[in-house]
Amino acid sequence: MRARRFTVILISMAALLLGSGAGAGSAHSTGASASCAGAVSWSRAERLVGRTATVKGLVVTTKYARYSNGSPTFLDLGRAYPSASRFTVVIWGRNRGRFGSPERRYYGRTICVRGLVRSYDGHAEMFASTPAQIAFS
Repeated sequence: MRARRFTVILISMAALLLGSGAGAGSAHSTGASASCAGAVSWSRAERLVGRTATVKGLVVTTKYARYSNGSPTFLDLGRAYPSASRFTVVIWGRNRGRFGSPERRYYGRTICVRGLVRSYDGHAEMFASTPAQIAFS
């Protein structure tokens, strides 16, 4: 029984390491469908509202709003909140577990994110529900 429990723990740890990108050769991979091919700069994303696109930019600020409605995590590309010219990636609390701690994982990194570009409160944004939507550039 003890050996079986140890095996389960080892398998679980390996799955966590591989899923977080800590496995050998996967330090910059977040999934097969994530890609920066054809990406548009965050500064041009506002022109793509209503369209599905891949947007690229440096994550300059992050915030996990744990106590806000929906417990969102915000990743601001290009310019910091509250600049209206920023591009924001929103990860809702119900999806956050799939990303680990996205405010730490993506901060200071250039990423590409694929999805529907939306407009909210005067700036462009996109919802990310799975890590496969985000790739490191």
